[in-house]
Amino acid sequence: MGALAITLAVFVFIQSLIEGSQREDIELAVYEEVTILRDLPEPEDDTEPEDSPEDAPVEPELEPLQVATPAVAEVTQELQMPVLDLAMGDLAINAVGDTWAAPAAQGAASFGSGGQDARGFVEVVPYNTRKPNVPEVAWENKISGWVLVAFTVTPEGATRNVRILDARPRGVFEEKVIAAVEDWRYTLSFKGKQRSNLVLTQRVEVHWEDYPQNLPNVD
Repeated sequence: MGALAITLAVFVFIQSLIEGSQREDIELAVYEEVTILRDLPEPEDDTEPEDSPEDAPVEPELEPLQVATPAVAEVTQELQMPVLDLAMGDLAINAVGDTWAAPAAQGAASFGSGGQDARGFVEVVPYNTRKPNVPEVAWENKISGWVLVAFTVTPEGATRNVRILDARPRGVFEEKVIAAVEDWRYTLSFKGKQRSNLVLTQRVEVHWEDYPQNLPNVD
């Protein structure tokens, strides 16, 4: 009986709670004022806009300075060279060789006309030759050149009748070249019936650098 009474009491209590909750009024909150929030405008940028490159002041261009260089006066030096008045004769002989060394160690020349045997020939062997001395004016002014000479070689090998055919430059080396050629000596070997003088030509080159090698007391 006691358990039944407790169960009934609990049931009645629960029932009363349910009825009480149903009778309670549900109150809803009512707002009389409604505030609508608006987006605030962005604050204006007070900083002044930078000037565009186009609006920037244009700096004046400076013209390049022109410095006038002093004119260099050309120095000209006139060489006073003695001009030799040498007769060249009536011979027209072609040059033998383009450069001067000692004349060829062994050569052959044909006999010319004039009653001599045209089928004969002669061997020419130089054995005593020297270079011409360099003039002082060529040394001082650093002048090189050449002289074309024609000369006669006797059957005994001595040189005679040295003649100037051409020279570059003129009037500088001719005298020294003639003195040198007159000292040249040859050995001639004739292959024929007669012995006769022989005419040779030689182009002699002279270089101013050879001045220290000049021989004394030969000109």
